[in-house]
Amino acid sequence: MTDHRTLLSHAAREAYAVALPCWIWGYPLVETLRTCAARLAEADTPVNQLHHDTQPSTHHDRWVVTPANDLLYSTAWVHLADGPVYLDVPAPTGRYFVMALLDAHTNNWCNIGPEAGGAGTSRHAIVGPDWHGDLPADVQVIHAPTDLVWLIGRILVDDASDLAAAQALQQGFALHPADGRPARAPASVTAYDDGADPLAFFGNLARGLTDFPVAESERGLVALWRAIGIRPGVPFMPDALAPDVRQALAWAAHDARDIILAATRSARAKPWGLSLRLGVYGDDYRLRAATAMKGLGALAGTEAVYALADFDADRAPLSGEHDYILHFPAGELPPADAFWSVTLYGEDFFLVDNPIARYALGDRTRGLEHHPDGSLTLYIQHAAPAAGTANWLPAPAGPFYLILRMYRPGERVLGRAYQIPPVQRVPANPRPEEASA
Repeated sequence: MTDHRTLLSHAAREAYAVALPCWIWGYPLVETLRTCAARLAEADTPVNQLHHDTQPSTHHDRWVVTPANDLLYSTAWVHLADGPVYLDVPAPTGRYFVMALLDAHTNNWCNIGPEAGGAGTSRHAIVGPDWHGDLPADVQVIHAPTDLVWLIGRILVDDASDLAAAQALQQGFALHPADGRPARAPASVTAYDDGADPLAFFGNLARGLTDFPVAESERGLVALWRAIGIRPGVPFMPDALAPDVRQALAWAAHDARDIILAATRSARAKPWGLSLRLGVYGDDYRLRAATAMKGLGALAGTEAVYALADFDADRAPLSGEHDYILHFPAGELPPADAFWSVTLYGEDFFLVDNPIARYALGDRTRGLEHHPDGSLTLYIQHAAPAAGTANWLPAPAGPFYLILRMYRPGERVLGRAYQIPPVQRVPANPRPEEASA
């Protein structure tokens, strides 16, 4: 980390001290703005309109980090400044789905699942924090904490043979403004600066705070950012700052990113790390930022639990230089009422290209081979296993990490009684000359 004590002026030292927590607090909001701007440009879909991804994610999909490969995503950026927006939900078919609503700071305060409308269809009105008015009696009202809402729909799909049925359910979801007015994107999204200058972050944050004021409980905290020129409603002007203050802000941005990146990994190199507090963070701003960096869009723990593995059983970082197994004893498969899967990601947080186009293994993987006693062994390695590819999860040649997803986790997970078995490194075969020595 930068030794800010080398900064010469008192103003620069103060700026560094303020900017470091400011970056950590503001990173989820800025990452939301970045993702919104990128998605609207890539998908050519305006705000307040659903975009359906009709195929599961692959290594080609890079608009959001750590996508799952078990799901069809339906996403929308809902802007509520001009009034309520309706979400229509089809009648359940027995297939798992969840329509997750996240505020501008990535808090998942509401989830709509198959039980939302009973056995039939349902209509939901999403309204902003300052909205007041009347809506039809048959509409379920959802009050959003911010005027920007990220809607992330997840619809379970097994494989190619199941795709058409999943797509049919997906097409039943619809989103439209209650008054029919054309949508407009927030100014902080249309003006998002994705430049390489680290000070661009603070400009994006100031615009975001202008569009989406924080709750009253956080106004005192945000007021501290005035010392570095962050004021809601006022453009951030880096040229007005002294040169060493600008340097202090750049160093703070670099160091804060390192702090959050470190927070995404287990400090004690545990084989698996998980938190039941994802999605609803309260004042745990470091956890919120770490999740935005390595698992943006995470659901609340009651809907899904994400366990991350960066290390093997010997606390060594996972790398495709080695072969690994993940063995679930009989009766110890991940307890999840909806589904579970283990997905592999590269060090860039995205799915990894591989020769069999397989990104995950789980309870719905066709052809998965269990042992006679019901236990299960997954083979995680760069080259195909000699025993065959049925249980092979291909790894890159270099670093990678795993996410075990458990949707609708069972009580053993929520009560922390379930222990995930560690990833075991397979000893390398000795060279012929070593074996004969």
